[in-house]
Amino acid sequence: MKDQKKTSPEEIGSVLHYLVGTRTYEFLNEEKKLERLGLENLSREDLFIELTIINMFLMIKQFTAWEKNEENYSKSLDQMHFLLFHQLKEYSNYDENDIEQLHEHVFSRYNKYGNDIQNSEETWSKALSRSFMDCVKDEFDEESANLFAKDIEHFYHSIPNI
Repeated sequence: MKDQKKTSPEEIGSVLHYLVGTRTYEFLNEEKKLERLGLENLSREDLFIELTIINMFLMIKQFTAWEKNEENYSKSLDQMHFLLFHQLKEYSNYDENDIEQLHEHVFSRYNKYGNDIQNSEETWSKALSRSFMDCVKDEFDEESANLFAKDIEHFYHSIPNI
């Protein structure tokens, strides 16, 4: 049996970034789903950022549940975030100030999502769905929150299989 090369945390972070990006772009291209959720009229750029954040939140939630080595998951997640900020700076004309503001925005959303899940009596996916919808829309209906909660759960449970 040949020696197998161990995957570095940075390589894993790159894969996590790829999976988040793929998931985000797929979601943005599902026009009927966007309509059912009432998200079709939102700015694509804003929706891209918000969907990326929630998908990274889900990735972090899942990844830290099965990667028990804190140093490894920290390096992997740092790489995932680095690649997002680098991508936006390189391809979306974000400057240093924009990146700094986005960095603060991302981590404030993570805090909001975590707090909303922790302080809710609903399932975590329903609480997260409501929290997301509250961030991106002035008003949303129960059906939209339920549909998005199902979508969140599906992605969350598919991550280990990917």
